[in-house]
Amino acid sequence: MRKLRLVVAFTLSLVPVTLLGQQSAPGAVDFHDQIQKLYGFHPADVTAAERTEKSNLMDALWNKAKVQPTVYVPLLRREVQDFSNPPFFLFDGSQLLLSLSKDPADGKIVSAALPHVDLRDTQPSGYFYLVHELASAGVDTTDAAFNILSEPKFKVFVPEHAMALAQTDCLVFMLLPTNQTFWLQPAIERLKKESDPTAQQSLLFVLWYAQTAASDKAIADFANDAAKPAASTKFANELMKRKGDAKSAKMTGTEESLRRARAERMKAVSDEAMDDVDSYTLQIMAKRKVAEKER
Repeated sequence: MRKLRLVVAFTLSLVPVTLLGQQSAPGAVDFHDQIQKLYGFHPADVTAAERTEKSNLMDALWNKAKVQPTVYVPLLRREVQDFSNPPFFLFDGSQLLLSLSKDPADGKIVSAALPHVDLRDTQPSGYFYLVHELASAGVDTTDAAFNILSEPKFKVFVPEHAMALAQTDCLVFMLLPTNQTFWLQPAIERLKKESDPTAQQSLLFVLWYAQTAASDKAIADFANDAAKPAASTKFANELMKRKGDAKSAKMTGTEESLRRARAERMKAVSDEAMDDVDSYTLQIMAKRKVAEKER
């Protein structure tokens, strides 16, 4: 079974298995039609038996694509960039494309498609790890990560580390491995208009990790806005009260080197990685305070 793919199925009597096997090299129009018929459903709306049958059809497509990657990669690129396609295809097709191609440009194509995925059609872990993989490769995953802000109960279980990541932690793992310039200003702007309390706190948390003058101001402005939910402004104030590790400020290493080390550490999903990232962030805070005093 392919990596991270959500196993779904749906019995569609109008789409015989032979549809996927009629042509050894489908044309663009034929492939587009197959996508519409094969993925035009919502996994949550079907029975277990239907999921099994639909999964077999999708497996057949994956197997054909693996045998003929030079044929299917161009087709998949075209279809994944067509956001009018069924949302579930944008998820499953993205994974198929990345399994066949190591071209960095395809990572950007997939990252642009993921914000159009309906999270109700996916398993949280599948979506999370796909975005995290892209972030770890240096792709701008801002919009793909922000997609989870619409799901307050978004949660990923990491059994090998006996941990559960709520929306807040997931957002951090989806963004910190990337270049901070990708997501800093978008997070600030999103916080200004975000109305959901869970999403607000997730954005505040990731902005605390940013540790810049702009992110500090965004958190302070939010904390002082009486129109915001009390629980969220309280969280903002708690973040503002956190202090850096003064002893760490005297250690070797620059603020920039700490930021690079932190981003690299976030490529691993574990409680140990989260602890290390918090430590790096406290060191960055301390470095910033020392720099301010020296000005």
